[in-house]
Amino acid sequence: MIIFDGTKEIEYEGRTRVAIGKFDGIHKGHQKLISIITDKTIDSDKSLVFTFTYKSEYYLNKVERIFSEEERRKKFEALGVDFLVEYELNDETSRMEPEDFARVILKERLHAKEIVCGPDLSFGYKGRGNVELLRSMAEELDLKITVIEKVQYEGEDISSSRIRNALKEGHEYDAKVMLGD
Repeated sequence: MIIFDGTKEIEYEGRTRVAIGKFDGIHKGHQKLISIITDKTIDSDKSLVFTFTYKSEYYLNKVERIFSEEERRKKFEALGVDFLVEYELNDETSRMEPEDFARVILKERLHAKEIVCGPDLSFGYKGRGNVELLRSMAEELDLKITVIEKVQYEGEDISSSRIRNALKEGHEYDAKVMLGD
């Protein structure tokens, strides 16, 4: 797996199939997204996970992590990801307009052919970018947009917040199941 700083163009001539998200715990829902982009029976395009890093104190203090960056990297590699783009969320990058994010980051820098995401995806300034925006720009950017519904456990959506709560409340078994361990 090759890791790129998200502010640079990836060094790849072909197109990519991109899973985009926070991927905090890389739970069963995240694993479903990744299984789609890494499926080589579909085509030989490279799989790319686009995720966020939090390096400034402001953002570090707002985010309670399930996995460290190193643990996440190992998990992505074990899942067969070709490229990992770690995009630092800071004051500058969080102000990017969602349309610019789609054009510059997804299309120009990542060479995206397909975006695979959950229904609650948000990106760009104030999180205004979403699935509907991507769909409205799909033809212009020559992108396929694939939205995967949430994976559930015991009748409720699996989420990183739910896993963090399970861990805080001492429900390690439930957390492990939702993480796919």
